[in-house]
Amino acid sequence: MSQAGAFPFIVRLNRVDCLTLSSVVTTALATAMTLDQHFHLAMALLFVAMGCDGLDGMLARKWGLARNFGRYLDGFMDVLIYLVSPALLAYQSGFNGAWGLFLMLTIGCGCVRLAVFNEIGNIEDAGRSRYLGMPVFWSLFILAGYQLLLLQLPLLLCNSLLALALLVFSVLMVSRQPFFKFTSLLQILVLTGGGAALFLLLDLRRRGIDFTHWPWATVFWLQLPVVIGGVLHMVVVTRDWLPALKIPVQRRWFGANKTLRGFLVMPLLSALGGWCMAPSGEWVLTGALAGLAYVLAELPNSFIKRRMGVPPGEVPRRFRLLFVAVDQLDSGLGIALLYALLGYGWDVVVLFALSFPVTALVVKQILFRLRLKRTAA
Repeated sequence: MSQAGAFPFIVRLNRVDCLTLSSVVTTALATAMTLDQHFHLAMALLFVAMGCDGLDGMLARKWGLARNFGRYLDGFMDVLIYLVSPALLAYQSGFNGAWGLFLMLTIGCGCVRLAVFNEIGNIEDAGRSRYLGMPVFWSLFILAGYQLLLLQLPLLLCNSLLALALLVFSVLMVSRQPFFKFTSLLQILVLTGGGAALFLLLDLRRRGIDFTHWPWATVFWLQLPVVIGGVLHMVVVTRDWLPALKIPVQRRWFGANKTLRGFLVMPLLSALGGWCMAPSGEWVLTGALAGLAYVLAELPNSFIKRRMGVPPGEVPRRFRLLFVAVDQLDSGLGIALLYALLGYGWDVVVLFALSFPVTALVVKQILFRLRLKRTAA
């Protein structure tokens, strides 16, 4: 009798299949949290499921375990993670009644998209692996935006924006167009881990957990608006958006990289980061001021480098380590000074000044690996 015949079940699961099936647990928990009205916690669980979904295919190829069964199983899990669970979460959040027609359209188009993917897999476009049609996992980013908007805007406006987004998303899922495919493990971990952490923190705040008595938690919370603003600012710089604002503040003193665009965009995007942390006017203003402090605190360092003849964006060979350290410290000290002026305790201010350089260096490393920054320091 062959080994296959001796095996008592219809298929032998490998370790990657088990990782894929972990989505059954996370989506079930997300469903339970949705029914209990814990929407932010449900979103955090769905981002965890998204992380596992992004890892299974990568690990299957790395370990030589890729097979058709795994791709079919992954497709069934995708229906749970990106179509059924988000639809239930949106419905329970207030996107119900006639709005449910847009959820039906999204689920239908998503199932068609997954069926086509199971048949043909990825496509090649300009020498790179691409998706044919917009991938279904973008539903989580759309739903995340909806949940954040609900914190600040009226339900009718949020539902109208979600309906428009789902209509466009549904059309793009079944369109014959190539779409970007995440191929970096770091990209997957940053997006899914960041999404899970954000919504977990929002859930804790909703439950009334006071972070003000936890200095490290307060410092982490105070860093997030500037981190969000800084990441989005680097996207603007890398994509060269708003080129009309690339006007040097003072070319001879600070070089060509310190532009009006940075002084306008960084505070605005940090204000958006503050709004994501807590949708209130106070946090929006705090984020904007932190973004402004960030760019202002960089000016003395840039001035010294220009006087030394160092080109913009470069680090001098002489005293290189010192300048790398200053590059991480200057903005953190500027923001820490701002928070001292805003009345935060000295324990929080000192912890912020000491920890922000580490955070900045880690974020810069990630941006460098994502090709959103020219240098890693």
